[in-house]
Amino acid sequence: MNPDTSLVGKKIRQIREAMGLSRPKFAELLQVPPTTLKNYELGYREVGGAFLVALSQHPDLHKYTLWLLADTTVPEAGQVSPES
Repeated sequence: MNPDTSLVGKKIRQIREAMGLSRPKFAELLQVPPTTLKNYELGYREVGGAFLVALSQHPDLHKYTLWLLADTTVPEAGQVSPES
């Protein structure tokens, strides 16, 4: 398991949990199979570019993009973490 893959997966799970969504509901929101999302969250599969693009373009999720990819936030630009 690649540590970076595992870290991104854990962050995806944090976003999902902060939104109060089940894995199937979150997967539906981003149009990926629930098993794929599970594999991302557990670090078994590298997160694909299409998934990251879908997250960054989603009206309710784009605010987490900077935190997910660079582990930083810019609240004045609308970029936050799930803990914000």
